[in-house]
Amino acid sequence: MYPLLRPGSFVVIDENLRDVHASQWRTEYDRPIYFVELRAGYACCWCEMKGDELLLIPHPLSSCSHRRFPLREAEIIGQVAAVAMRIVDPDPEDPPSKIAPLLPKRF
Repeated sequence: MYPLLRPGSFVVIDENLRDVHASQWRTEYDRPIYFVELRAGYACCWCEMKGDELLLIPHPLSSCSHRRFPLREAEIIGQVAAVAMRIVDPDPEDPPSKIAPLLPKRF
């Protein structure tokens, strides 16, 4: 979902919001993002139902393509309810010892 969700973002998933409903959105920020479990991994994306298939829709700027899965091969875990992400990437020239103080010690 880059650039809405940057790589390495932490997301909070609301497992009570698993149903995909067709509705009108005014902006990309209004459209719900879902966390989906696939046989070969996970996806975080917009979703639509097309008959008995789940259509995974990436952000248009992400350069990823749409993917279709039969419902037996994809399970919606829930809707993304909150996000924590870096706004600025760390400088790749910085040694890990300089970046480590920025990271949380424990949750």
